[in-house]
Order: sequence, then structure tokens, then C-alpha cells
Amino acid sequence: MADLGDRPTRKPKMFTRCRAWARAHCAPTGGLALCPLRARRMKSLMQTKIGFSPGQPVLRAVGLFAFTLVAVTALAAPPVVSNIRAAQRAGTHLVDIYYNVADADGNSPLTVYVAVSANGGVNFNVPVFTLTGAVGPGVTLGNDRHIVWNAGTDWPGQFNSQCKVKIIADDGTAPPAPTGMAYIPAVPFQMGDTYLEQTTAMPVHGVYVSAFFMDKFDVTRETWVDVYTWAIGNGYDFNNAGTYSGNNHPVQTVNWYDAVKWCNARSEKAGLTPCYYTDATQTTVYRIGPNNLTNACVKWAANGYRLPTETEWEKAARGGSGGKRFPWGDTIYSTNANYNSSASYAYDLGPVRGYTYGGGSTSPVNNYAPNAYGLYDMAGNVWQWCWDWYDGNWYGQPAASSDDPHGPPTALSYRVLRGGAWSLNAIYSQCAFRCSYDPNYAGFDVGFRCVRGF
Repeated sequence: MADLGDRPTRKPKMFTRCRAWARAHCAPTGGLALCPLRARRMKSLMQTKIGFSPGQPVLRAVGLFAFTLVAVTALAAPPVVSNIRAAQRAGTHLVDIYYNVADADGNSPLTVYVAVSANGGVNFNVPVFTLTGAVGPGVTLGNDRHIVWNAGTDWPGQFNSQCKVKIIADDGTAPPAPTGMAYIPAVPFQMGDTYLEQTTAMPVHGVYVSAFFMDKFDVTRETWVDVYTWAIGNGYDFNNAGTYSGNNHPVQTVNWYDAVKWCNARSEKAGLTPCYYTDATQTTVYRIGPNNLTNACVKWAANGYRLPTETEWEKAARGGSGGKRFPWGDTIYSTNANYNSSASYAYDLGPVRGYTYGGGSTSPVNNYAPNAYGLYDMAGNVWQWCWDWYDGNWYGQPAASSDDPHGPPTALSYRVLRGGAWSLNAIYSQCAFRCSYDPNYAGFDVGFRCVRGF
């Protein structure tokens, strides 16, 4: 069992219960990590077909692919991707991808992404990490841009004639974000644990997520109190009033129901359309009592505030980087985040050990540097509630790789939490780490942040 880290002395009963739950319910691989709370989510398309000769045995040995190509561009007056060609290089594991890209506004350089489907575009779930050439940031406009994908490394031993390649070009322009929020672009990413440390965060799979806005900070004391006070006077109830360590610190000790109703209250107070309704008819705004909402109870296209889906959260946390442990890279220092540093993890480089802020408490939400999307505390400080029901086998299901997945469609027992906390070791602050708990739980290190669509 993984080391759950030093726990605050005022919570010994919960810590004991968590360890017992872990022994009874978790199925780690070797010494893999357990969730400490329970152990304690504008396209322009072009398609063309190309294929390979099936009479080449070496290709069968390394995987035979036939590709359909899809060009995707983002935002108004976007770059235009065209003339995509992809073919497996004879006798190798390599796939050569060529494309043209232009931009009427002349915006350059671009950021280019690649996604691959194994089922004709139903979902783009093939792991795609090992890319070289005209991909990632810094790609210039022009014809015959060339990418090489090492499919043998990322997707070994496959034989497939239904592959579809999607090329996404982003010129970096973005719509103005609402005050206090950051724009998260519409791009695919590789979701899951590439380090094989948590079985429930595997397999790694590709997911396409539409653009959205996310709060730059966890919901703070000031913002919580402002909306909470309005809500109490306008027909809302809450199980918890929330607690906080100080001004500009995140609210904590709020359960999932509190967070969801607060999102609706924030929407109504701002004159926006609420996202959450009491049932699938979507007629009565959810304001009162616990309600085990399902995906059908959500107006996903509404312009109001809501919790991020688990997929949206991980995409945002990664900040555009692929396969890294943390939003900034593969190692963590005590100056990167508010967490409980331990030499037990080789990637935790300290040098301060134990609580990295104030002897063990939340920190101000702008105390540490943001990630590449401008988001603060996507690792450590407080756990963040997500929308999704938790299923430990979810990543292996086809729906997990669909565009903009919302998690399991029916009610289960637990909701997802992400991001780690000030009280826990670095392993729990990893971008891929999944945790879950009863939606009634209002922990001393649990908070949330909101997202909005367009």
C-alpha cells in the first residue's frame, strides 16, 4: 500500500477508517497509490482515404494501418488545415503525416495537435505521445508540414484498417474570458497515468474536449460568502456553510451537493442560465436538498457555472503538456505547490519536507505560480470536486474516449475529486491521480472551482 502521508492530528479517526477502506476495497498493482479520501470536458472537417498494401508481412508484425484524415481548426478566422496525407513507412513502426496549413490573418507560429482514432472516428482514443516534426508549439504556416509518429512505441502490435488521423491547428487567439477565468482551448489530449501508479487511471486514452472557461482560482472565501449569502435569501439551502483559513484562501468543508447548488446560485445571481436541474426534464432548477443528479439533469450548453467534468479538469490541469506528472513537469519542489513533501517519492525533490505552507493549512490561492493555461493550484492546496460519478473501470470503456465525455451516465456511490491537497503527499497532486468520496463528504481539505461553456 502506498504511503498516505502524515495526516493532521485533528483527524485521526478518518485516517484510520481510510486505511481500512483501502485494505478492503482497493486493488493496486504492486505498491500503487490509493485514493486518500476513500483509502480516505468550431470544427472544419476534410476527409480522404489512403491505405496500405496488406501483402507486406513486416507491416503486419508492427501494425497495419489505413488512415482517414480530419482537419480541425479553432476560433474565428482560424488557420486552415488541408491536404492531409498519412502512411506507414514500409518496414517500420513509423507513420509519416503531411499537411498544409494557412491562416488568412497571418497568425504564426501555430500550435498543432494530432489525434488518432482506431474506429473510424467514433472516438480518438489511440495513445499519441511520440511525435516529432511540425507538431506542438512553434509550427509555421506552409505546405507539406511533416510529422512523424512512432506508432510502435505508443501503440505496439496493432493491425487496423479503420484509423482516422485528426490534425488540429490553433493560432493562439482566444475569446475574451469572463473576469477571473481562463480560456481552455479545444484540443485533444492524452488522459491517464503514463507512470502505471494507479490502476483506476489506466489505460491512457486520447480525448477531444471542446473549449471552455475555468476559474483561475479555487473558489475563495470572499466569492463563496458573496454567492452563499445571496443564495440563502433566494430559495437555496446548503448542508455546510463552508470554512476557510483566511481571506483569499479557498473555501473548504463543502460537500458535492453544496458545490453544485452554489454553481447554480452563482449563475442565477449573474443572470446566466443554470446548468443543474432536479431531473431529466430540466424544468426545475436544483436549489434544495441532496439530489443524485445524472448527466441527463444537466443543460450542458447553458452559459452558467458548473463543476468541471473529470476530463475537463485533467485537460486544464495539464496546461497543454502531455504525459507529465504535474502541471509543470515530472518532478515537484516544495516551492511548486502546497502539499506534504516526503522523501518517499523520488520525484519529490523538496528541499522542505512536511507541510510546505504554514505548518499545515490552506494557502492563498495566488501563492504559487500558475500553469500554462493561467490556472492556480491545480496541484495541492485543496481537493476539487468534479461533476462525474466515479467508476474505477471507466477509462477502459469506449464512452470515456468519446468527445466531451461526462462520465458514467447513471448514479453510482461516489463523486470524483482531483488535485490533491495541502495535507497529502505529492503522489496525490499528480495530474492523472483520481480520488473519490461520498458526495455528502465535506472534508477539511476539500473545495472546488467552476467552469463555463460558451
